[in-house]
Amino acid sequence: MGRRKLRILFINPPYSYIAGIKDSAGHATPLNLCYLASYLRENIDCKISIMDCEVGEMSFKDIKNRIAEYNPDIVGITSPTPVFGYILKIAKIVKKINKNCYVVLGGPHPTALPEKSISDENIDFLVLKEGEITLKELTEFIIAGKTNFEDIDGLVFKKEGKMIINKPREYIKDLDSLPLPARDLLDIKKYHSAPTKRLSKYLSTSILTGRGCPYDCIHCISNCLWNRKYRFRSVKNIVDEIEYCIKEFGIREFNFYDDTFTVIEDHVIEVCDEIISRGLEISWVCMGRVNTTTSRMVRKMRQAGCRKISFGLESGSQEILDKMRKNSTIEMARKAVKIINEEGINVHASFMLGNIGETRETVKETVEFAKSLDLDNATFFITTPYPGTDLYKIALEKEYINSRTKYEDFAPITDAKPVIVQENIPAEELIELRKKAFKQFYLRPKYIIRKLRQINSFESFKSVLGGILIFLRLQKT
Repeated sequence: MGRRKLRILFINPPYSYIAGIKDSAGHATPLNLCYLASYLRENIDCKISIMDCEVGEMSFKDIKNRIAEYNPDIVGITSPTPVFGYILKIAKIVKKINKNCYVVLGGPHPTALPEKSISDENIDFLVLKEGEITLKELTEFIIAGKTNFEDIDGLVFKKEGKMIINKPREYIKDLDSLPLPARDLLDIKKYHSAPTKRLSKYLSTSILTGRGCPYDCIHCISNCLWNRKYRFRSVKNIVDEIEYCIKEFGIREFNFYDDTFTVIEDHVIEVCDEIISRGLEISWVCMGRVNTTTSRMVRKMRQAGCRKISFGLESGSQEILDKMRKNSTIEMARKAVKIINEEGINVHASFMLGNIGETRETVKETVEFAKSLDLDNATFFITTPYPGTDLYKIALEKEYINSRTKYEDFAPITDAKPVIVQENIPAEELIELRKKAFKQFYLRPKYIIRKLRQINSFESFKSVLGGILIFLRLQKT
């Protein structure tokens, strides 16, 4: 018998069904793992599987059984901060099953905190920032039995008990060189957008048209991952993926998952023109920015199937926005929402309570601002200082974060006590103010009438109902 193929298992860890608000964020396609899987599959003769613990609502017993059954040689785990405690537990499970299996972490948390992440005895490697090439080289080294891991850019590992951080990996210049993400490794029927972003009865998937963001918001982890570099795929490559999803999976609804899809107006219009010219009947939602929103662009987006645009408006106080380095104004937000309403596209906005300098008065300004806009949905988060952000540094300096801070405390919507970064409002009161904000926004006659008028099908009724259920769950936290 020949030598068996190397087995790689990618894991999307569980979170919301254990410690968050179930279904509040939908079930987003784990594009990061799909890109890693497709790139390895194209370059290395190996067997690959993706285990999405979140979508599968898997217990740790389920996770253990699946790992034992698959018997991987390498386990790669995507690692956001709120779920890091669970990731360490999964790593321990892996090593108990097979101590020779390599555990590799990637994503925002290890990129932001490599020293703490690699210190756990069950973690072998960290892949920092963009992972495709680094993970490919690491896998090639493991197959060849090489141990000179210092030669792999973007890798962190331990040698003789000491942490080694290799030089940074250069970003991939041509994103078109990457194969399309391996959605075939997922049970695609289980993925759907959050209630605030759901559009239709069709299957949905996330899609990335570019990587990174050129802006410098104080709270955003994107800068840590991408160094404010923004790269986008060619128009043909993007629309080829859309067409592939339609033909292979019957997907007609898309969530453009870029940090900000509307960064470059001409590129957005070119993508829309290509969708239109191919006659693709799709609906989609994207993240926008108020300072890049124009009537010309939004009109073309509508023609190409855009049905909702989501903004991070964050605050109704200009002083708070300036402290966040948001690079936008209250008037820009009003104008952008008005443009989108005039084009007949729905608008979702998220707001943050508890920013630097926040007071009870600025919270009130934010809620009143949200109510004054013609929004179809609004989400109110408590500001979270994620590792890797300047906000995190401020939280450390003010000693809001210490050795007793739990990873779960960094979740934006959960029943955990939040990590605060301002001195005027206690954490417990912030939780109550968030509940009150949801009530004041959603229980207005004007808003209720607006939503009732939008119900023109069973699917739109389910969308409204789903939002109500999430709202009710939030009131119990």
